Amino acid sequence: MTAAKALRILLGISLGGVGGACFAALHLPLPWLIGALVAVAGARLSGLPAEGHPQLRNAFLGIIGIALGLYFTPTTAAVLAAKAGLLLLAAFVTLAMGAALAPLLARRAKVDMATAWFSSIPGGVADMAMLAEGYGGRPAPVALAQLLRVCSVVILVPNLFALAGLKGDVPQVATILPFVPWILLLQCAGGLAAGYLLVRVGVRAGWMLGPLAVTAALTAYGLTLSGIPPWLSAFAQVVLGTSLGAAFGRESIRPLRRFLPHAVMQVFLLMVGCAAAAWLMAWLFHQPLGAMILGTAPGGVAEMSLTGKVLGMDVALIVTLHVTRIFLVTVLTPPAFRLLHHRNSKT
Repeated sequence: MTAAKALRILLGISLGGVGGACFAALHLPLPWLIGALVAVAGARLSGLPAEGHPQLRNAFLGIIGIALGLYFTPTTAAVLAAKAGLLLLAAFVTLAMGAALAPLLARRAKVDMATAWFSSIPGGVADMAMLAEGYGGRPAPVALAQLLRVCSVVILVPNLFALAGLKGDVPQVATILPFVPWILLLQCAGGLAAGYLLVRVGVRAGWMLGPLAVTAALTAYGLTLSGIPPWLSAFAQVVLGTSLGAAFGRESIRPLRRFLPHAVMQVFLLMVGCAAAAWLMAWLFHQPLGAMILGTAPGGVAEMSLTGKVLGMDVALIVTLHVTRIFLVTVLTPPAFRLLHHRNSKT
């Protein structure tokens, strides 16, 4: 790494820390993540060379995964196993919302169906962009739409929850458990090893899901692990927020100015549709409304689970809802596109 690159990364994390501290001082929801995202995105759009660090982000995604895995107690794991049908239904509904909105985006934004389809399905930024290109679509609009989706949901959902007064009563387990450094180091080592294996076999979000899976399995078995101190959780959120904010830049948005408003509208429609479906499923299956909305929201698993953690909601339910959707997106998105829109795909 060159000295100039290191300075750009240091600038990004510093701006992210300042943004997070400002949001925390204002007592805004999820301050360290959202504050860092807003500050770094604003700096990038202003022309400042702030950057994130992918490897650092991956490492601290592991910390977030460990914090979330601590919610999977033996009792919680048994309850979630009994909700397998609900988890699958919620994932299918979310994907169906994105698929149903794809033709609308294609018509409004005047893009091909592959670009519209992979822009509308809630998935990873890089994954969806590469899939779109493989089916004859344009990767740049897809990447922008996916990035806007994640960032918009991250910013809007916690603030809407705060305005509506939606809160739970589940304590933040990661901060209640005692911080034992040597146990946490072992958790990190095992978790990162699992994350590396998942990434090697092509699992999206493996750097977070690996540590989460290891921690959840040990916690569900009944072992008492180390908690995550608040300062470490806050810094992990700053690193994640910085990485999200650094993806914005004049050079990436300027060529897509005409596509941008349609992508924003698509995100809004997807959020409203998923929230309505979550409300209906919460009513039908007698589930907590806040956790269902966060679990079906078209945001990232780390960001939505962190929101649930801060607001005292059922984190284990939120995590499993998102993990189920990630699995179904990976398995179903390409064949579903071929089945429904095969005439627009490459032969």
